[in-house]
Amino acid sequence: MLGARNWKWTGILMMLMITGTLLLGCSSVGQSKVAAIPKPSQEQLHKVELLNKTADDMYQKVMKGNFEGGRVGLQQLSDQVPQIRFEGITSVEGINALTETITQAKRVFNAAKINAGEGQVYAAKIRLATDALTHSNQPMWLQYYKLLQDDVNLLEQAAKQQSKADLQKIAAQLDQHYGVIHPSLLISRSPTDVEKMDSLNTFVKTQISSSAEPYKNILNAVTPMRQTLDKLFMKRETTAYLPYADQQNPILWTLVIGSVIMMALGFAGWRLSRKNDGLVTVQRIDEA
Repeated sequence: MLGARNWKWTGILMMLMITGTLLLGCSSVGQSKVAAIPKPSQEQLHKVELLNKTADDMYQKVMKGNFEGGRVGLQQLSDQVPQIRFEGITSVEGINALTETITQAKRVFNAAKINAGEGQVYAAKIRLATDALTHSNQPMWLQYYKLLQDDVNLLEQAAKQQSKADLQKIAAQLDQHYGVIHPSLLISRSPTDVEKMDSLNTFVKTQISSSAEPYKNILNAVTPMRQTLDKLFMKRETTAYLPYADQQNPILWTLVIGSVIMMALGFAGWRLSRKNDGLVTVQRIDEA
């Protein structure tokens, strides 16, 4: 009985030690992945800051009606972008979104007659995009969360009231607001999450234009749209995850927890081996 009991405790300790080893192994893999991500150099950061300043100057001029000054600033941006290495700053999708937005803006600003509203929209797109490159933690585009949520709420209300005219108007409004931050999303967030929101937005527009009664399908799309927006804007409840610091440095916390487990297991194993040569004393009931 004593031998079986001893083997039972030994087995438990072995399982816990394996768990601790796996935790440490996972943290090592995580560390190697983090180390593989290149950090931007000071030269890169300086060039991106200059790009952001140029975009801000262009935006301010366009908002004041100085489209010629905006055109000059846009050309400066077009010249600066190829000189910047974006490794460690954004993804390939983010770079493509920025360059494509600048290219589209140049078409608008180089037209024989500039559409003022369209020019301002592109100026805002570029301004938000360059800000996303320089302020990864708190980019300005996060301010669009309430605006987009309000659009989705209005979309739901119009679908419940089965008002197709309102649906068309609100869907166009949602599409415009979402389009302004779309390049910034590709710079700051996972392309997979952005593509999901793209698909939902396209689905709503398609339903309104092709279906006589799109109300039910649009209502079904409302909840996924809200959930996707929450994910893109990182509006999840942080209080549900403890400790909070784990979100900031999960690898460090994994190492700490794994180290504590290994030390505790080592001490427990030492005590077990020292006490009665590893045997557990068991008293009879009548001797207790």
